[in-house]
Amino acid sequence: MDKKGVELNIATIVVVILAVLVLVILALYFTGGMKALWGQITPVPGAWDITQGTQARAACTLLCSAQDKTAFCEYSVLIDLKDEQGNTIATEERKCWEDPINADKESECISAGFNENAC
Repeated sequence: MDKKGVELNIATIVVVILAVLVLVILALYFTGGMKALWGQITPVPGAWDITQGTQARAACTLLCSAQDKTAFCEYSVLIDLKDEQGNTIATEERKCWEDPINADKESECISAGFNENAC
């Protein structure tokens, strides 16, 4: 049989695509392009640390589910305030019903009647 075309294995094509992707990422890293990309995916400048707020909200919601009013009222967490570069500029203590936690707006806390006034 005469074959005049070039045959490429699918695995070879996948490896070439991955290699090109790695080269593009390395080029972005060394030319400073990753800084712009990283700025797009990090939290909004001057915002509360999203992860800390989400974790604290989950803890407060769990306290509401357990009907533990004392723990809900006494629970507090230190949350970082970030600047434009993502550096921590302040750390403030927050309760379950304060920004950015706002656990009193979750259905478990509403049904339990837990909020700032209940404390």
